[in-house]
Amino acid sequence: MNQKMIPRVWPNTNEKEDIQAADLGENLLTWMDHSNDAAFFDEMEKNCIWLCLSGTSFIRTYPDADGGMWLPEGGKTGEVACECVLPFNIRLDTMGDSLKQKRWVGIQSLKDKEWVEDTFQVKISNPENKSYVDYAKTLSKLVNNVSPWKGQSIITQNLEQDDELVLFKEVEFRPSREFPEGRYVTVCGGQLLQVADRLPIQTIEGVWNYSITDFHYNYVPGRFWSDPPVSDLISPQNTINEIDQALSINRKGMGRPKVITPGEVGLKQIGIGGHGFVAMSYNPIMGQKPTFEAGIALPPQVLEERRLQKELLQDVSGDPKNILRGQQPSANASGVMADSLRETAERGKYPDIERWNRSLTRVYKKRLLLAQEIYTEERLIKVTGRGNKVKIIKFKASDLRGNTDVRLELDSGLIATKSGQSQMLLNMIQAGFFQDQAVSPTVRQEILTRMGMASFSDEMNNDVERAEVENESVASGEFTVMLAEPDPETGEDMVIIDDPLFKYDNHAEHYTTHRKYMISPEFRELPEQIKTVLIAHTDLHQKMLDEAQPDIRDYVQIDKILIPGILTVSERAQILTKYLGIQPGEEVEAGIPTADVVLKSKEKMINTELKESNKVRQMDIDLMKHGVTEGVKLRAIQAKKSESRVQGGKPR
Repeated sequence: MNQKMIPRVWPNTNEKEDIQAADLGENLLTWMDHSNDAAFFDEMEKNCIWLCLSGTSFIRTYPDADGGMWLPEGGKTGEVACECVLPFNIRLDTMGDSLKQKRWVGIQSLKDKEWVEDTFQVKISNPENKSYVDYAKTLSKLVNNVSPWKGQSIITQNLEQDDELVLFKEVEFRPSREFPEGRYVTVCGGQLLQVADRLPIQTIEGVWNYSITDFHYNYVPGRFWSDPPVSDLISPQNTINEIDQALSINRKGMGRPKVITPGEVGLKQIGIGGHGFVAMSYNPIMGQKPTFEAGIALPPQVLEERRLQKELLQDVSGDPKNILRGQQPSANASGVMADSLRETAERGKYPDIERWNRSLTRVYKKRLLLAQEIYTEERLIKVTGRGNKVKIIKFKASDLRGNTDVRLELDSGLIATKSGQSQMLLNMIQAGFFQDQAVSPTVRQEILTRMGMASFSDEMNNDVERAEVENESVASGEFTVMLAEPDPETGEDMVIIDDPLFKYDNHAEHYTTHRKYMISPEFRELPEQIKTVLIAHTDLHQKMLDEAQPDIRDYVQIDKILIPGILTVSERAQILTKYLGIQPGEEVEAGIPTADVVLKSKEKMINTELKESNKVRQMDIDLMKHGVTEGVKLRAIQAKKSESRVQGGKPR
């Protein structure tokens, strides 16, 4: 019961209609869980208590003719009901060790005699054996009123003598060759009240179900009735009770402090400073005075045995460290560690949990089968939509399309505790999960929902929610959305219904949301006028998208088109200003140049060419000067060498 299970309906095929019908079935089961002030969970809690006490408990799923809404022609629409049936009120065939193997199952209950006579239009003249009915009354009173804390006798708590109760019996027979859909019979006071050649839950293609679903704790092979878990707790609990009784006797007897006096002792009341005291007077014989002696306590092994028996109880119950009772670890452990300890404590109970979930799955499937049969009128169901918002959708039996394959999944298993939620949220923030465009809004919302944090929403979801509200308002006949049509004379759009917030909408998100709704089966069942209004409104969003100036960054990379040679200087300047926010320098001019600009440009070019020619002429002069200088130097060196050779050739 400490695990939140959510129903999942698997579609029969991969067709879109079956997938949508399966989603609708999930929403229907969730709505049924919380309808009638969540009475279903109250019945499941009673069922869990009976499972622990008796080892076998029963949930009955049946069509309640007295439930639902009133119809104009009289009567009610009916409702799918679930109730916990006492194991004492179940009668079973002796053959077989499973419910499916039983040839018949019976339910007996106490009903008001007047209700039976008015409902079935009969006169109950031969009631059941008085002693048998009285026994059922006593048993019913015992189950409803007995409490170990009140300490009152049950004998004094009898039903009023004015109550005229009768024993109402219902029997369901499994299908046979003679009755392929089974039989349902009701009997009261020895009279046959009703006979139906079918079971309360309709048989479909040979698949049949009793209205009763059995839950078992400890299976015993070859026996239908299972052993309860309290059987394993009785022995250690009896030992603890005996020890507590011995401790109580010791505390009132040998364990009390003792006073040893030499003679008689008297007590008198005295007052000192406005305060009253009780003084003890004694006769001091030979100078002796009273002495106080401590009582004799039980040996320490008694308390040690009690501790061992308590640990045995915890081990048998599968919670050795009281993790499931909410006690946190002694160290400063993280929330993930606390969840890990909780999972470890529950691991020993996985077979019992799986057995419980299998039976609970059968209950959900029977509810869906009954809803498919009796919900013939269109109904509005409330479900949780995106962003943990309430969403109201229309439903009727034909929408299920026979998709009744129910599976149960554990909801929010990653963060079963508040500490686990805080730790997981911190990890998601550190990992950048909530950054823009890190994860698509739909996937992000689904992850948050699965982790128990569906109340989170983002900006994109706000537009989606507004579009979904528009879908619901149009479907209900409230035309408050933006509508316009072209003027036949001017061709411009004339506003028919004005929505001041329309220009602020994210038209892409609105168009996508409206389009998803228009291709759904629910839209096909709307009147033509409503379809026309919603299509016209969606076309307005599409028109706004078409008229919007495209962003060049959605198609090309800015850095690629700024390479020289691809665009002109003026085009590059416009792109830098519009998309990058960079203002070009004054030397860049865009547009057609004026005469002054052309004249200045030509003068600048002439001056540049003149400077270049002067620079070349000056370079030639410098080279010429350099050549003359080098030639003179060379001739001087050669003359000097010739003179030296001449002087060296003369005789000495």
